[in-house]
Amino acid sequence: MIAPRRISGVTPLLLAFACGSAVAEEADLAALETRWHACVRQAFTGQPLGMERRAAQRAALAACKPQEDAYVHAMLAAQEAEARARATRGVVARARDWALGAAGSARAAAGGLMDRLRW
Repeated sequence: MIAPRRISGVTPLLLAFACGSAVAEEADLAALETRWHACVRQAFTGQPLGMERRAAQRAALAACKPQEDAYVHAMLAAQEAEARARATRGVVARARDWALGAAGSARAAAGGLMDRLRW
């Protein structure tokens, strides 16, 4: 039987092959977010009982800064990749529209020429 840690590490890779990179990125983001939240909860519950609540919250967030940074970095990278993909789709759509328009013009010109030759 495979250990649970091994499954969570393999899941994004399997999703990338099966469903595409977008689903794998979402799964990876969800895993990073879950890891960060778990760290914050654990760090908060580990604070001394007499500590003021806001100070305990700040200390818990400070203790989990590497997990937060990894999550935020991955989220920003995913947003940037999505923006790039959207821009690329726009360029491809414009090129396709131009090609279809050029083909339509060529067809109309050839049709007009054929009509003149038929008389």
